[in-house]
Amino acid sequence: QDRLSQGVTALVTYSWAKAIDDTSETQSWEIGDQERNAYNLSDERSISAHDVPQYFVTSLVWDLPVGRSRKFGAHMNKVEDAVIGGWQVSTIVSFYSGLPLQFSCPNTLSSYGFQACRPDITSLGALSSVNRSLQEWFNTSSSVVSAPPAYTIGSAPRYTSNERFGFTQNADLTLRKEFNLLERLKLNIQASAYNLSNTPVYGRANTTVGSLTFGQVTGLAPGGISRTVELGARLQF
Repeated sequence: QDRLSQGVTALVTYSWAKAIDDTSETQSWEIGDQERNAYNLSDERSISAHDVPQYFVTSLVWDLPVGRSRKFGAHMNKVEDAVIGGWQVSTIVSFYSGLPLQFSCPNTLSSYGFQACRPDITSLGALSSVNRSLQEWFNTSSSVVSAPPAYTIGSAPRYTSNERFGFTQNADLTLRKEFNLLERLKLNIQASAYNLSNTPVYGRANTTVGSLTFGQVTGLAPGGISRTVELGARLQF
């Protein structure tokens, strides 16, 4: 974090992490952990459901150098200053990995107390060997991922490290200005654009082996929004 010259303040955050566990907290929108084999929890050890390996966020606040008492237009009249002077621009830009995917299959052992079925995956590398699209987010070939033989326990990890929700690329922008109306009366106005580039963050692909839409993405990630613009004003006295 630093206050730079010309009225610019910057904050940059980056984290590189890896979370591993054998069960993750349950959330209805994403996480619903169940053991495939309650007698051997080591089978459940994998990256965590909330694992986000790469996370980068930067924010900038810039008091534009235009207006009275500023670098450009220091001697402009009050009308000009009210229109073009004294504006502030701020932005937040985010890039981070999506949450990992969990694969499932029809469970032939549920009557015997085995709560979940995981498929067999020949290799995680082969799972990613496709040109990713919304119709085929990962390699759906039965030679790569398939249901295990009846009454057996599949080999897939609880969560896959290389198959995830869509990568987040998001930029928010705000333009604001304060008007001094009277000695104790101020008007603050601002315009904000969220997801300025209107970049979608794709949600969970269908990871149930045997489903007609297996491998397809049909929605956005939780919290993902299309471009949204807000206008606001606040009278301060």
